Amino acid sequence: MLIENTRRASILHLGDKTETDLSQIKAAIEQSRDADYQEHLVDEHVDVLETNRRQEQFLRNIALVALSSRLTHALRNMTKSAESFAPRTKRYQKMTHLSEYERLWLECTERFGIDFAVNADRIAFVETMRELRNQIVHEGAEAHTYKFQDEIDWSDGVTAFLDYSFSEKNPQYVSGGSVSVGEEQLNDAVKASMGLVEWLAKELRARELAFIKQKDA
Repeated sequence: MLIENTRRASILHLGDKTETDLSQIKAAIEQSRDADYQEHLVDEHVDVLETNRRQEQFLRNIALVALSSRLTHALRNMTKSAESFAPRTKRYQKMTHLSEYERLWLECTERFGIDFAVNADRIAFVETMRELRNQIVHEGAEAHTYKFQDEIDWSDGVTAFLDYSFSEKNPQYVSGGSVSVGEEQLNDAVKASMGLVEWLAKELRARELAFIKQKDA
């Protein structure tokens, strides 16, 4: 709710400003008799529409970044809250060769006996969302990033400097060389994240009740 309502409020604000700017430009075009100035105003009209489009795209991208961070935070809090019936025996954060989500799946498997292989469909979206978040945050939402000379194996005859690995892997999230999260894609990510949290909460609650029952027996 916080993520989506903030985005929607921002879009409404952008829409109002865009409508105001376009109305002012239209009025100026109608009042002017200077052809060159009218042409300039037409360019301004196009620029306002394009700016609004880019800003709405930015809001969708940032909403996905916030969603990924919020999901990570929620899942970590859930595993922490389970200390009373399934205490940790090691620090999973030290496993830096794994992504934050991979560490969470490993922790849930080892501590709670949750089989993520069987439930792979519930977490399939997470790794893609993580890659999108990293590309947006660390690469400024650029889909194609430059490699430096020391990152290229020249023995393979590589001559290109642009790295297309992200766009080749995630073409549905790329538009015009930029990371572009669509409205439907964002909504699907929100639903999948909420579904994952709800499912894991039920799994942890079932194990907590089993622990209490065994303790009281």
